[in-house]
Amino acid sequence: MEKSFTEIRLHKSKPPQEFLCQLIHLEKEYLVLCYLSHSAAHINGVLIEKGSTTIAHYWKDKNYVLWKMKDPGGKLIGHLFHVCKDMRIGSNALSYEDLELDIWCDPQDKVTILNQDEVEETFARGFIDTQERALIENQKDEIMSSYQQIINNLWSEEHGNP
Repeated sequence: MEKSFTEIRLHKSKPPQEFLCQLIHLEKEYLVLCYLSHSAAHINGVLIEKGSTTIAHYWKDKNYVLWKMKDPGGKLIGHLFHVCKDMRIGSNALSYEDLELDIWCDPQDKVTILNQDEVEETFARGFIDTQERALIENQKDEIMSSYQQIINNLWSEEHGNP
């Protein structure tokens, strides 16, 4: 099923980002993309090496995106939730509005909330309104209480549906 697909991440206070990915699974309101990292990066102090793979899960009816990240050898690096809104899925692209807050889950089950300071700054500058701030907090609480179940129920290349 692999075909090129573009992820467009819209931000409140910075330019949009686009990532060329491969579509690896598609349902009516859910899809899975694969992205190969072309350069090294860090998330929560963890090195994401060049050549690492991100398996990204998108739901039209959820206010988060979930990335499963693996190193070039296929070993799990961790999972990253991006709190978002307005998911739009088209025939060869998807877009969503990134609401700044991320949640990192490492393989040892340590969970870290990232960018809370960016959420507060973006709110103080008027880029995030009161409703969006409440959405972020509600989504954070939902993810924190059920992240293991969400991760365990992901579609998987290796096993098909969970």
